Amino acid sequence: MHTDTTFTNEVINLDLLPKYEHIQLNRPHRDYWKIICINLTIFLGLLGILLSMLLFFIDELKPIAMWMIPLYPVLLVSFFLLFRLSFKKRGYAIRTHDVIYKSGIIAESTTIVPLNRIQHIELNEGLFSRMYKLGSLQLFTAGGQTGHIHISGIAIDEAKRIRDLLLNKLEQLETTTTALNTNE
Repeated sequence: MHTDTTFTNEVINLDLLPKYEHIQLNRPHRDYWKIICINLTIFLGLLGILLSMLLFFIDELKPIAMWMIPLYPVLLVSFFLLFRLSFKKRGYAIRTHDVIYKSGIIAESTTIVPLNRIQHIELNEGLFSRMYKLGSLQLFTAGGQTGHIHISGIAIDEAKRIRDLLLNKLEQLETTTTALNTNE
């Protein structure tokens, strides 16, 4: 039995590596914006009711109502603008060996998860998502919380196809790994 003990440690030319920034990302379904608006409206409505009740029932807060009442519409508009910008920045791509997810406005985040790191996949449909036939995929990784990907706003049929595609790829990877381990 001959073992080759030649060790090489070549320098990698970073310019030759593929650039993930040039990948065409899939955007969330346009109806997902409606779901975001519904959720924001519910949250801000409840917040408005709570603030109104506090101002009405607690006399000590009445002097600060002068600046709290005009601040509420500013908060409302700011939330909708930030969520709209965030919605436009989101995107995902499924590639041969990995999944890419990009999000964020101020701090842009791009997560690339190799397929062999995915432990399991979850398909979720919330109440409002079902109304618009949308779902979200959650990919759980072996690397802990930081590598998880949550892709929301995908048409449910497409989400199911992506889930099935990824499950098939994971099964192929597992079969290949098992075959290699038994041959050793």
